Amino acid sequence: MTPVAKKSLNVRYTIDMQQKKVLIVEDSPYLADSLVDMLELKNYHALVAPTGREAVAIALEKEPDLILLDIRLPDFDGYEVFRRLRATPWGATAKIMVLTASESTENISKNISLPTEDVLFKPDWSIPQLLERIAKKIAS
Repeated sequence: MTPVAKKSLNVRYTIDMQQKKVLIVEDSPYLADSLVDMLELKNYHALVAPTGREAVAIALEKEPDLILLDIRLPDFDGYEVFRRLRATPWGATAKIMVLTASESTENISKNISLPTEDVLFKPDWSIPQLLERIAKKIAS
């Protein structure tokens, strides 16, 4: 049996200055890789952070145009990522969308202030729907 090469969660290509950067904060390597592939096909530059700590560090260093934020993460949750980013000058206005499988709209609303259109529940979205929302959010 031939071994299959696993994709790295690190940045895979040099960034074109015209590309919009999207940080994917997702601890599932399978979903993260799928999102990376989907975004790169649409000429976005995808960055991945599998933990909350890495998400904050990468976001503050790379200043992405959009952050796709999961709530359940292995070290600290997406709510804490959101709070830490909002407490910084850059993060105070960062564009963030939540992708979650485990939280309710009410629970998210209690913990962070985001418009409901910026919260997507896994797997209730389609690829075209997600790409459309990403484009709209970046353009706003």
